[in-house]
Amino acid sequence: MRRIEKLIKEMQRQLFPYHHEHDIERGMKRWDVDEGEYLSSWLLMQLEVCHSKSRCGKRGRCVFYEYGDLAKRNFEICNEVQLRLENGDIRCLIKNEDETST
Repeated sequence: MRRIEKLIKEMQRQLFPYHHEHDIERGMKRWDVDEGEYLSSWLLMQLEVCHSKSRCGKRGRCVFYEYGDLAKRNFEICNEVQLRLENGDIRCLIKNEDETST
């Protein structure tokens, strides 16, 4: 199995932790979701979880940066990326590994 296929399967398990793989595949077909949309959903979910756990929204700063200016700017960037992912302005694309290695 290619590395990207393993990565997608891991993301599918995280997005749908209580469903069997067959249910995931059926749901993907029913909702007409491709691998890129899975990746976008996974990334958005990770950002939202990080945002809620770190409670950076109260401070308006990213907790992973010590310098105030950088922490504030990265908090703003994170929020904008979340909004753009939700609106579909940013999409994740997966290129074939065979194409990228040549």
